[in-house]
Amino acid sequence: MENSAKEIVELALPVNDLSRGELVAIHENFNVHDLEQFQAGRNRARGVLKTPSFEDFKSYVLGNTQSENSVPEVKVYAPVFVDHKNVSATAILNFKVVGLAQGHCDHKAVLQLEPTVVWEKLNQLKDNKLNQKRFATLLEDWASVFAATSETGETIHIAEAINAVRNMKVGASSTTDSSVSNMQETRSVFDKVEASSTAGKLPSYFEIIDPAYVGLDDKTIRLRLVVNSSDGEPSFALQIVKEELLRNEIIQEFKEKVIALLPENPVRIGTFSA
Repeated sequence: MENSAKEIVELALPVNDLSRGELVAIHENFNVHDLEQFQAGRNRARGVLKTPSFEDFKSYVLGNTQSENSVPEVKVYAPVFVDHKNVSATAILNFKVVGLAQGHCDHKAVLQLEPTVVWEKLNQLKDNKLNQKRFATLLEDWASVFAATSETGETIHIAEAINAVRNMKVGASSTTDSSVSNMQETRSVFDKVEASSTAGKLPSYFEIIDPAYVGLDDKTIRLRLVVNSSDGEPSFALQIVKEELLRNEIIQEFKEKVIALLPENPVRIGTFSA
């Protein structure tokens, strides 16, 4: 009887206001349900737009820019965060809400640039070793993209470069140095690998003109050719010259384009999570 009376009292007062801030005391057996799903529409806008298009990103962000309640002409521009690792920009459209410290931050527009076919291929190839046949085939397939140069910058016709790769030979030699005393003995072996070709001209570098990401400006991407010996057979690898600096240039260019696209919106490099 006593328990029943207690339950009746709790049910009669499911919610009690507390004196501090916006706190309320709710009976633990009550579940909270959001009835928004049963309405004709949502109570507030939310969701994520993802696009590779600068113009579509701009139109969506500006189309969802809020205004001050008292002064409709005064806009509340959403902040934009540029992710330097993924070459993407995220505008949080309900970051600021008039009259509140911050919005729910769940209405976003994401500009995600797509890598070009060339840049994607280079990232697959870099530092991976290819045998003689595979590397020669690669040069033939991408002959219209690669520009070959010597160590001194002399231009080498791509046909000559392919011919040199196909007629490559690798010579290896070893030199042993030793030093012996009463107290110690040291030995060192130096291996020397020298690549040469019986035909054509073997390039030292390749250059590619490509924006790296769709929507950016063309830039010169320089590749270093590395030749090694594997069981007496030549192996080839391509390295992106000054890769870290190149990636930094890409993200700075991307940020500048986003600023030019949305000059009124604050743009920062970084990511934001609420």
